[in-house]
Amino acid sequence: MLSAILKFEVLYHFRQITFKIALLLFLGLGLLIIHGNFGGSEIHANAPYVITTIVGFLSLFSIFVCTVFCANVVLRDTTYKMDAVLFTTAIKRLPYFSVRFLGLLLAVLLVLCAAIAGILTGSLLMDATRQGTFDPLYFVQPLLVFGLPNILFVCSIIFCTAMLTRNIRAIYAAGLLLYILYNVGAILGNSPIYASSALRTGGPDLLTLLTDPFGLAIFFTDTHSWSVLQRNEQLLPIRGLLLQNRLLWAAFSFVLLLITYRSFAFRIQLPAKTKSPGTGNKIIAAIPYNSQQVHPAGFIYTLKSFCSQFRLEAISVFKHIPFLVMIALWIFIFTIELKDNLFSGAYGIHFYPATSIIVESLLSIKPAMLLIIFYTAELSARERTTNSQLLLYATPVHNAVIWAAKCCTLGLLIATIISANIIVGVVMQFSNGYLHPDLPRYISLFYYSGFPLFLFAVLALFIQTLVPNKYLGMLLNLLIAAVIIFSRRLGIEHYLLRYASVPDMQNSGMNSFGHYASAFNWYMLYWSAFAALLALLSVSLWQRSQYINNSWRLLRFRLIWLFPILAFLIAGAFIFYKTNIQGGYKSSREKQDWQASYEHRYRTLANLPQPFITSVKTTVDLYSDEAKYIVKGTYKLINTSGVPLSRIWVSVHPEVTYCNIHLPGASREVYDKTFNQHLYDLKTPLLPGAETTLQFSMEVVRSGFTSFNTEHAVADNGTYIELEKYVPSLGYNSSFELSDTSLRKEKGLMAKVPDLPADSAYHLIDIETTISTSPDQYVVTTGTLKRTWSANNRNYFQYKTEVPVNFMFALSSARYDVKKETYRGVEYRILFHPGQTVNLTVMMRAMKDAIDYCTQHFGPYPYKHLTLAEIPQYKGAATAYPGVVFSAENINFQGNFNDSNKINYGYGILVHEIAHQWWANKLAPVYQPGSPLLTETLAQYTEAMLVEQSFGRQFMRRYLQTENQLYFSQRYPDEKELPLAKTYGQAFVHYQKGSLAMYALKEALGTQRINEALRRLLDKHASPGTRATADDLINALSQGASQTEVKLIKDWLERVITYSLKVEVMSSKRLSNGQYDLQLKVQIAKTDDEHNRPIPVDDEIDIAVSDRNTEDGNWLNKPLYLHKHHFTQATTILNITLNKPPKMVAVDPYAYLPDADQSDNLAALK
Repeated sequence: MLSAILKFEVLYHFRQITFKIALLLFLGLGLLIIHGNFGGSEIHANAPYVITTIVGFLSLFSIFVCTVFCANVVLRDTTYKMDAVLFTTAIKRLPYFSVRFLGLLLAVLLVLCAAIAGILTGSLLMDATRQGTFDPLYFVQPLLVFGLPNILFVCSIIFCTAMLTRNIRAIYAAGLLLYILYNVGAILGNSPIYASSALRTGGPDLLTLLTDPFGLAIFFTDTHSWSVLQRNEQLLPIRGLLLQNRLLWAAFSFVLLLITYRSFAFRIQLPAKTKSPGTGNKIIAAIPYNSQQVHPAGFIYTLKSFCSQFRLEAISVFKHIPFLVMIALWIFIFTIELKDNLFSGAYGIHFYPATSIIVESLLSIKPAMLLIIFYTAELSARERTTNSQLLLYATPVHNAVIWAAKCCTLGLLIATIISANIIVGVVMQFSNGYLHPDLPRYISLFYYSGFPLFLFAVLALFIQTLVPNKYLGMLLNLLIAAVIIFSRRLGIEHYLLRYASVPDMQNSGMNSFGHYASAFNWYMLYWSAFAALLALLSVSLWQRSQYINNSWRLLRFRLIWLFPILAFLIAGAFIFYKTNIQGGYKSSREKQDWQASYEHRYRTLANLPQPFITSVKTTVDLYSDEAKYIVKGTYKLINTSGVPLSRIWVSVHPEVTYCNIHLPGASREVYDKTFNQHLYDLKTPLLPGAETTLQFSMEVVRSGFTSFNTEHAVADNGTYIELEKYVPSLGYNSSFELSDTSLRKEKGLMAKVPDLPADSAYHLIDIETTISTSPDQYVVTTGTLKRTWSANNRNYFQYKTEVPVNFMFALSSARYDVKKETYRGVEYRILFHPGQTVNLTVMMRAMKDAIDYCTQHFGPYPYKHLTLAEIPQYKGAATAYPGVVFSAENINFQGNFNDSNKINYGYGILVHEIAHQWWANKLAPVYQPGSPLLTETLAQYTEAMLVEQSFGRQFMRRYLQTENQLYFSQRYPDEKELPLAKTYGQAFVHYQKGSLAMYALKEALGTQRINEALRRLLDKHASPGTRATADDLINALSQGASQTEVKLIKDWLERVITYSLKVEVMSSKRLSNGQYDLQLKVQIAKTDDEHNRPIPVDDEIDIAVSDRNTEDGNWLNKPLYLHKHHFTQATTILNITLNKPPKMVAVDPYAYLPDADQSDNLAALK
């Protein structure tokens, strides 16, 4: 009998249209998703790592499938009032419970299997170069280890909720709970979904790994450092934490099912009886009937009808416990996410809870689309569910009233969600002592966050109107939501084609939403017009009765349709003009093709001799209200090639809207409109040493309709333009090239290398510029401010360089306050957004410390001023130009560095940028592989020395541990890591690995020798000398070094070496003389990662012992023992005699040796 019932249950699932649609959707999803780039370009499409990743994520999507299946099938007896009949049959409690659960489990599992079948089919149809070895186990193990346990967990939670409550909305709440549970685990576990682009330190702890019900945190943690070969051929072993996690959550699922089995009511659940007041023998007088005149027409009737219907719809949503549970869960996850954003930023930096930072976190609330989908389904089917549709539709109330009431209820739901978010944000501010919330900016979220969601609600309601089955409508809406969210990955990039989507809104404390608000308004008008058409269709097609044909009603709205159609076309035409014609829009694929074609066409001409620029004189007019700027400039050119030049090649950046070039005595021979390349033929060749001029004028529009560029932003307050990148350039421009390795390979391009030929000469320029801006703004740029004046309701600033500089000149314009100090002959200025004063003192100190240190050790500072200018917070932290540093507002100006036990990264970032006044400006490297070693790595070294000098050496363990963690977390398994002497395009090498390498060399050679070598390097290779190379640095460091030290220098800079260190306490005994004998076992493994092979140990490594048991680094202030030991064996036993009882020991106590797992480098004694 059990098998027959189970067969019936499973077949019932199979007959549902929702099951068939879900099956097809997951099959198609499997066919498509296999084309994604999971793990890198060198990872096979059918690699076990890829398949496990996909199966793991698809098992998350089973939450939505299970929710729909459970609501539709498991509660069908209650929904269709068949429970009274069912409970009178011979079916017992256990068969009923087990069959219902197994039917749900098998249905959801089969949907996931359809996706795996799609993955298998898609991988077999792919190009052979992307396929690896086929092994059925690659598909079976992920299904059994991740797919099945995750589906068991999901189904048990949702099924048990259904059985205990028999409430559809409680099922939705359970589905939302599971989604939130995963997101909380992902945030706490530092999942790559949340942290792949953030410089966050520290991986998930043991508790987080075990409490991740989906097991993905363990998978990503264990496979993070896998090589390409491992990812292509190795399955994750089922042992250790993974096995414990899978067993833990499987056991949890079974226990939950057992508890539910014993608790659920195997009977009809009657409504609770309420005791009504007794009437006794009281005689109730008859109430006479009075007829009323009813006028079912007119504005008053329509308004009253709407208010009555809206009240009913709102009560049906808000006056239920499941809704309150959902809101509570929403507040819970948002609180965790907001706290994570504020207090776990890059490098673990805490931020003050400024409204601008919180609003940035609140802007995108796409998870709210799930609530909209669930409640749209409930509202659209409310009358059918309560069997009141015949009563309602017998009234003269218009369809538009019913539709508007439901739509406004969804709008109220959205407003409730945003209000909850705002309350959380304000409470977060007040609880952290921030008592000045920006309420108007919070209120703006109802428009910027809420309105796009409301437009989605209109679409969702339209889909539910078209589809009579509300569960099928939910699935279709889920699919549409996924298409909207992932449209860019699906190749739908233009926002004219992405429903209710707008270009990324950029919000900052300085600029708020700026002119991006204007673009947002136009897109909202465009999509509102389209939504109005959907609304008219929804009202027309609203099913009042199954016997009425709705098609005739469409004609009634023909005239009304004219207005939204016109608005849609007009707004669309305007957006198209601003985006495509004025903004030069290109899709990602078109940009890539443009870059590849440029390189194919012009790379061969890279060696064409061209003159060099020796002087730049410009006038720049900034029009922030129009989001544009105009530049008129003159270059002075000189021929240093040694041969006469008959042609001059001028290149114009694609983001320039208009450019006019005038070259005296030349005619334009070639104009390539596609790439904006100009080739001029000189009437008289430019002889060696001869000079000429080039004049240009250009206009650039950077409206909110163009792709946002952090280096090229014209803002209402906080314009920032790295102008040298956008003025005309001479010759081949390598910045136009593709940088992605896999894309270059796809386009038939060789690996990207710096410009050829390598130029070792300095080409410094004199700069003179006059910049005009709004009357309330101040301009900062390269050079010395000569004079300022006001005219024609504009402010003018004239800057001129006192000494020649590299071809680098950026500018910022904003409403600044200024802090000035003069110290040792240098004027220090900080230009900041009014009110952001909390970190000014430490920033002024950082500026002085950096100039003092670098002047003392590397040579004099070449300018009489140093300016720090705040710019809006977009991406990046800070950028250095000659005599000026531009710094984004969040870290330096809104970072909270009050905790004296933590590293002040605001100080570190600023001194790093100031160090570039020497390492990039005074000493400019030859632009070839290894050049970042001479700029970023040496700036990292200077930063480390200043942090150590200013805050104490005890902080260096934490500082270098962070660099070590970031180094390993950002390594690419599919890309060969380059040594520091050859680094190019691998930031984790020249930043993080560079920090470790230079500190290790400092520890081995001493600070004085390192600084003296750098001073010699700079004296020899600063202008007018030749630019330096990585070999020049190695030679400078090797000067006077022993053979062992030279080997050490080359190991750090010319090889890729990592360590695996471990220390264990064998014994600790008190001796008769009162001293202590400590015996340690030190294990060392050393690997040449460039060739993936172990290498012999022959290293001097520090061993430290402390009488304090703390891991904060303070124990390094006065350690009991700190000495270098020479290790030559993989395992070494050490005996150390101490005067005090030891509490903690460490190998490599300052953590500068690259070690993927530094947790076993410390050992505590009891």
